[in-house]
Amino acid sequence: MYATKVINGVPAIQRDGQSVLRVCDQDWDFANWLCALLNERGHKSLLLNEQDWELLNAIDRPFRRTVQHA
Repeated sequence: MYATKVINGVPAIQRDGQSVLRVCDQDWDFANWLCALLNERGHKSLLLNEQDWELLNAIDRPFRRTVQHA
């Protein structure tokens, strides 16, 4: 089950007590909506195709470099 929690003042989505996603800009409406969506889907996985993975990796690479140097 997913739940919305506060981690260091930032909303986060947790599953079984483990943080899986932090939500930017203190967007509680989005955090609660996403949490409800994940719970509604149950244990079914969110299916991503290869194009989705490529896009996510392209977005993530520069962010990871920025975070490591901060």
